[in-house]
Formats: sequence, C-alpha cells, structure tokens
Amino acid sequence: MSVYLTGRPRLVLDSNPGQAGSRCVTVRDLRPDFVARLGACFDATSLLRSMLTVRVAGSGVEESEDLPDIFGHHQLLKDGIRFIPYHPFGPGIRFLATFDPKALGRAELSETLTLEFSLQSQTNAGLPHVKRVFPSANALPENLLRFYACFSNPMERGWAEEHIRLLGPEGQPVPDVLYRSPVELWDRSMTCLTILLDPGRLKRGVGPNRALGPPLEAGREYALVIGPGMIDSSGCATDARFCKPFHVTKAVRNPIALEEWEVLRPAANGRQALELAFPAPLDWAQLWHAITIASEGGEQVEGRIAVDYGERRWTFTPKSPWRSGSYSVCVASGLEDVCGNSLVGAFDRPLRSPRELGRQIASRSISFRV
Repeated sequence: MSVYLTGRPRLVLDSNPGQAGSRCVTVRDLRPDFVARLGACFDATSLLRSMLTVRVAGSGVEESEDLPDIFGHHQLLKDGIRFIPYHPFGPGIRFLATFDPKALGRAELSETLTLEFSLQSQTNAGLPHVKRVFPSANALPENLLRFYACFSNPMERGWAEEHIRLLGPEGQPVPDVLYRSPVELWDRSMTCLTILLDPGRLKRGVGPNRALGPPLEAGREYALVIGPGMIDSSGCATDARFCKPFHVTKAVRNPIALEEWEVLRPAANGRQALELAFPAPLDWAQLWHAITIASEGGEQVEGRIAVDYGERRWTFTPKSPWRSGSYSVCVASGLEDVCGNSLVGAFDRPLRSPRELGRQIASRSISFRV
C-alpha cells in the first residue's frame, strides 16, 4: 500500500462549499499526516498545482499536455485536496481531472487517477426544491415507518444526514429517531428519497425500543424538515427549507384487511374510473405498482393510476372502455400501510418460522363485475 493512503484514493466531483450551485474536484482518502507534510512544503502551492489539475477535454482529443488548463486554487483538507475553479465549470463541456502524486518525485507512491466529467444545463430544470412529502396527511400513527421526499430535480447522494431532521414539540431536533442508512435510499430517477424512522425503536421488545422507546409519541406535534442545502446532480442547492408538520395518533398494528376495502365499480362500455377506498392510509410508493387489474382471462388491464391525498383512495382509469364481465383487483402480498403492516401480518410481530414463510401468499384478489 502507498505510504500516504488510508485506503484507495478517490478523485470525485464535489459541490463547492463556498458557493452554492457550483462544483469542485476533490481527492479523498489521503492520510492526514501526508496532507500535513504537503502543507509544510516550501513551495506547496506549485506542488499542488502539479499534482491535481483540471483541463478541458475536447471531443476526440486524447489526454496530452496540449489540453487547456482550468485555472483555480487548491485547498488542503484533513484527508484530501480540493480544486476550486476561479470560474464555475460550464455546462455541456467535457473536463478531465488528473491527480498525479509522482510530482513529489517518488514514482512508487501511486498510480495516476483521472476523472472525466461534464455538467448538464439547468436552463429548463430550475433550482431544486421539495415538491411533496408522503404520507401526505397531517395526522400520522405513532409507529409510522417511513416518509418519501419527492424533489423537482435529480439529486446528489450524501446530503440527507446533514440536511434532513425531525423536530419535536419544542422545535428542537429529536435525537436517534431517523435511521441513517449506509447508502441513501433514492429511487432510480434520484428524485424520490425514502426516509426511515428507526425500525429498532418501532419493534417492541428489541434493544433500541427498550432503551429509548418509540421514535414518536402519540398526542404530540412534530415536523419533518428538509434543507436548505440539498444538492442536485448539477450542483445546484435547494435555497428554501421544506417543513411538514404533523400530529401523532395512536399506533396501528393490524394487518391490511382486504375485506374492509370499498370497491366502487365502473359502468360497462365507458372509461369511468374504478375506485378503491381504504379504511386507513396505505404506503404511497407501493400503491403505484402493488395493485393491478386483471380481466376474467387473467390478462392485465392497461390504464392510468391515481392516488388521492391521504393515500386512502386509489383510482384506475382504463386505456380502453370496460367490457361487460368479471375482473379482479390483484394485490401483492408486499403491499404495506404507512406503518409497514402488510397483508401477511403486522410489522411489529414475532419472527416467523421457515414453515410460516413458506405459506406466505404471492398475492390476493378482489373480484368485481362490470
């Protein structure tokens, strides 16, 4: 292993902490004592300029000394080196960053690292902001499992822990309530983030629940606060704080009961929407894919889904007019309510045996006629 590394070094595109919406290039995972020795060098500025460079990479141009340099200044971090351009990196231009420790005169230190990148134009996207947070209701059960935060733009990983918090009745952050996943739980589009409350505090009888109690307390007021400072994929930051206040009601620990759903049937030969009404809110994200409509022959009916405010009403508008006959509302067993309770059982239940797991159904259905 090289003498200056804690692990494998990384050359990454970062957000510029000194200017919201702009980017910089950073070498990470250097040993702090190595960085300190760099800072103590007689001509540290020239040395850093030789080690970490950023150039324009024109289309079809191979890496060479002829590529134009980007001018900027270097900063020594505790375990890295940061390059900040004097003028922000422009969108639509390819850049090539190079970290070459051989500038120290010791070829055995490490191989050269390169990073090619370009920024997307923000002309159409605008500044990022939080569009909605789900569950959308303002009265939520004590054993609430998760929130979904939906953003206007594709976002960048790594900012949730610093910029998302839960405030208690006195307006102060509530400690050890949100679960900090090793990898932030974004969807594929990077526009929807899943925010979990600590499952260990939700399950009664386990260590965190015994020591700290449930994350929320019925009868009290809380607020989920997001930003400002969340960064999107182009380096722009949210400039406003999003706040979702809510009141906590008693816990819900019952499995989802399909027999309690109300089915409002459409008329034949038209495109009237089929409506499902639920006695309690269901999981917003799962409602878009966990419920499907099948014809009498088992073929899935194509159509458009909508979920009303409060996640207690689901509607399906078919692509083609309904034909007279029998249909089925097919519900995946993994569908959950806002507390993680499913068709199979409550979230807060004892561990199941392998025999019980083997009996778990793939889906259930509700029949109706048009």
